[in-house]
Amino acid sequence: MMNAVAQSPKLRLHGYAVSNYFNVAHAALLESGANFEIVERRASQDAEFLRISPMGKIPVLETTQGWIAETVAILGYIEDCYPGLSPTDPFLRARERQLINLVQVYIELPMRSLYPGVFMGSTNTSAAIDAARQTLDRSTAALRSLAQPQPYLAGRTVGQADLFTFYCLDLAERVSRHVYDRSLLHELGLNEWAQLMTQRQSSKIVLDAFAQAFSAYLMDKKATYSVRSSDQDMSRLPPELPSVRG
Repeated sequence: MMNAVAQSPKLRLHGYAVSNYFNVAHAALLESGANFEIVERRASQDAEFLRISPMGKIPVLETTQGWIAETVAILGYIEDCYPGLSPTDPFLRARERQLINLVQVYIELPMRSLYPGVFMGSTNTSAAIDAARQTLDRSTAALRSLAQPQPYLAGRTVGQADLFTFYCLDLAERVSRHVYDRSLLHELGLNEWAQLMTQRQSSKIVLDAFAQAFSAYLMDKKATYSVRSSDQDMSRLPPELPSVRG
């Protein structure tokens, strides 16, 4: 989409490019054509940061009226101010939110529970690995039935569901392959869709920022995961990958 929006007040997106949620919001702002700038900032429990983000999380959007935290709320604000990334039909918009909720709660969160042993230099218990697998088995089946790209998830044009799913699956795919030797993109039949998404100008900008920040993050955390040319990520997608359930 990458619309050009004439002379509107500048928004400021606070966050850090390692965060998939920050990347969702960053991509949505790029696609909307909003006038904005990035302020690099980490999540924090400091009192000052909690005043603008009550849970201490990123991203946070700074507007002329105040601060907005939580990614889904930020997406809603962007769509209200710069329409075009969500369907206008109430039913289709509700279906878009259904898909976003499924990805967030039943795919992203279980995979996030395994971040310590993959990205943070710690270990994951066998119980945590088994629990995440059980949820993942159900959620991939559910998402496979909902996500039918045409060529995008909401139809002919890119939408919020595409952005949310794309950046959540980027890290989820890495975790799943590292822990289970299992490709979520292949199981979901979304390889071609992911290739299409990587070609968007917004994706090139966001993924480039992510790649630079992520490498430094992994080194700092002494993570067992390392970025190699053979790893699956959204910037290097082969046509098909084997699916191996752990």
